[in-house]
This record gives sequence, structure tokens and C-alpha cells, in this order.
Amino acid sequence: TRGSDSGLIMGEVYNNGYPTQYGNILRLTGTGDGEILIGWSGTNGAPAPAYIRSHRDTADAEWSEWAMLYTSLNPPPNSYPVGAAIAWPSDATPAGYALMQGQSFDKSAYPLLAIAYPSGIIPDMRGWTIKGKPISGRAVLSQEMDGNKSHSHSARAQDTDLGTKSTSSFDYGT
Repeated sequence: TRGSDSGLIMGEVYNNGYPTQYGNILRLTGTGDGEILIGWSGTNGAPAPAYIRSHRDTADAEWSEWAMLYTSLNPPPNSYPVGAAIAWPSDATPAGYALMQGQSFDKSAYPLLAIAYPSGIIPDMRGWTIKGKPISGRAVLSQEMDGNKSHSHSARAQDTDLGTKSTSSFDYGT
């Protein structure tokens, strides 16, 4: 054990190397340490970021990196890159997303989307399938036509002895 410095310590964050410029920090000390940093938003009534980190119980241990805590007012960033086509199981498009229907968009208003689609046009994915990068030499985002080319089949049964099958009937009395 560490001794008498175990407990709860509160400090202030003022532009001194923490992941947010201003806030309060709670340090929980014991065998190891943990810190919770609650930032100040700078706007009355606005949510502020919160972070956590930990420190092992050995003398040479270093603090972990700060990890942001996410809440309903501070949700995590999207895990999909901007412009990524995603399969979505509903007719209602999620907030911040667009249906891929061949529409144009303002590249200056959506610069990250313009990186994915430099033409300024979102591909029309209706009736298409999301696929990985082609190995055939086709360019990324190019259209792949079906590989089922026109062909036909033929067969004859009139010259084949299919044998006979006896049948019977039964009166169910209905």
C-alpha cells in the first residue's frame, strides 16, 4: 500500500497540459491512481468534455493516455469515414447521412465528402451491392457489370424412356 496519501484529491485545470484548457480534476489515490477530468465548456449550460486516465501501483509506472468519456450530449464521433457506403436496415436515413441516389453536393460545404467523391456527385447505389476493391483492374467506384452473359440450354425428353408408374385411387367418403 502507499500509505497516508490515499484518498480523493481535487485540483484545477488551467491551460496546463491537460486535454482540455479549463476544468476540475479528481484524483483517486490508493494502491494505484485514477483521474477524472471534467472540463468547462466556456458557455453557460453547454456540456463539457470529460476524460479519465489511470496509473499503475508501481514506482516506475507511467500514466495512461487520456480517454474521453462519451455521453448523450457528447456522443462519440462516427466510426465510419465520411463518404463510406453503409448498409442500413431502415427506410429512415440516420441523421448526418444521405441516401446514395446519384445526387450532386456542394464540395465547398462538404470538403471531406469531396475527398471521397471528387466529382461532387454521390454515386447512385440503388439496385447495386457494396463490394470491396476490385482485383480485375477496374478503378475504385467504377461500375461492375454482371458476369452472367447471355447463354441458352436445350434438352429433349421425347426420345428418353421415363418408365411407368402405377397409380391407385382411394375413396375418402367425402
